[in-house]
Amino acid sequence: MHEIANFFRRNPQALALLVICLVLGIGTFIAVLIGVASSGSRSGPGYPSGTVLLFMG
Repeated sequence: MHEIANFFRRNPQALALLVICLVLGIGTFIAVLIGVASSGSRSGPGYPSGTVLLFMG
């Protein structure tokens, strides 16, 4: 653990890059979870919605 701390003390750019990657990764993970949770299970990929069917019929 001391070696990691010393590495980041010698290379503050690496610490900043690690923090940026963690924030973006966690944000992306949360966005995917929200997208999956908000998607309806009735219409899977490739199935037309009801609005499209109104114009086709």
